[in-house]
Amino acid sequence: MSLNQSLTYILRRNSYRDNSLLCDCFSESAGRITLVARFSKRQGNRIKGMLEPFRLLDTRWTGRGEVLTLNNAEEKRRHSLKGAALIQATYVNELVLRTFQPMQPLPELFTRYRHLLHLLQDGDNMPAVMLFELEVLAICGHELSLWQDDANGQVVQPDLNYHYQPDRGLFPLVSENKQQTDLSFENIHSQRGVLITGELLIGLRNPPEMQDVLWHTLRTVLDRMLSLQLDGKKLYARQLLNANG
Repeated sequence: MSLNQSLTYILRRNSYRDNSLLCDCFSESAGRITLVARFSKRQGNRIKGMLEPFRLLDTRWTGRGEVLTLNNAEEKRRHSLKGAALIQATYVNELVLRTFQPMQPLPELFTRYRHLLHLLQDGDNMPAVMLFELEVLAICGHELSLWQDDANGQVVQPDLNYHYQPDRGLFPLVSENKQQTDLSFENIHSQRGVLITGELLIGLRNPPEMQDVLWHTLRTVLDRMLSLQLDGKKLYARQLLNANG
């Protein structure tokens, strides 16, 4: 049985029997994996102290199927997160866990995840979290076109609203006489789509320059797009984000 090695983060862990931990992980080489870590009573405190979220580990494992066996782990770095930043990172962990299937390699997203934890060490950074969410959605096939619509390739206009449709793309909300149609968020949602302003799409070309009002608009757009991706299933850590503003 071959030995696998990769940099890894723990997304979530649970006790498993009397002397084991069941760890849902995000690895650089294999994406989402589940590892069972067994330890003796003497090793318990040390192993439990190391196998925690937000610590970068060099891991080795063996096995086949859904649950693999952790053979060794060496801590390479720990990210100290507190307050709102800790809640945001916990939300990101759940997002990765709930969005991707096991054994789907995501090396570029792993690098972005690692960079995000680095940013969150400095404190609350919801814009960085939202940009990570956009990356997750893009990998899932929901990448927003920021420069032109998908209807006829016309340049995105700041004074127009757009309808993002899964599997189809971005369409301007205009009628035959080229006047902007009067469709509410509720109507768009009933059509399994997302209403996005041209102003937001243009702003996302240069996120560091975006105004607060556009970040608030993006939050609404992301919540709707994630709801479509997850087929309406709730992310529990999202409630913590809401409670903390």
